[in-house]
Amino acid sequence: MRRALPWILAAVFLVGFVASFSELQRMRKRFGEASQHTFHDHAEVREFMIRAALAEAAAPIVVLGDSVTEMAPLPRQLCGHPVVNAGVGGQTIQEASRLAARLLKDPAFLVALTVGANDIGSSTAQRDFGELIDTVKTLSTRPPVVAAVADALTNAAIGAAAAARAVQFVDPELPSGSKMTDSKHFTATGYKTWLPALEAAISKECGTLIAGPN
Repeated sequence: MRRALPWILAAVFLVGFVASFSELQRMRKRFGEASQHTFHDHAEVREFMIRAALAEAAAPIVVLGDSVTEMAPLPRQLCGHPVVNAGVGGQTIQEASRLAARLLKDPAFLVALTVGANDIGSSTAQRDFGELIDTVKTLSTRPPVVAAVADALTNAAIGAAAAARAVQFVDPELPSGSKMTDSKHFTATGYKTWLPALEAAISKECGTLIAGPN
């Protein structure tokens, strides 16, 4: 028995080590998922929240965008319609197009497009935004409204896409101090100019009547 005791103890220690190592590997994998945003991803949480808001909103005005939209102090209603903030931080123009197609199974009253901050430097921004406009036109009872972004070159590409499809393009003159240091996001000063301009364009589109046959 004395001769067997060291072997028994060694076996116990080995089993304990293997179990501890397996748990460590499991925790490292979970930490890796979290650091790579695959665990409780922000976009997934935001999509869930937007779906919930849409489920409670009849004929909504949907403001589809990125973090600029997500952080915007949007009004609760415009033109008698509930406003749904469909901003997702980090979202690109192409991702916004796919998100709209997934979310808007029932057409919205109007969709405002306020995306582009994550497409700075993209050579396909104008084409991508044109495709986004074409997508949401089929998902809304009113033509979409397009808002400018903080970056001048991206803004020009978005404006060109809007002009080619004859939709409203909101491009207010922003006062000094309207942009954060990253030149992508608006400060409170910027929102005080940008947001009223967007609301005015939406209200104008709300009153646009689609002419019927004579």
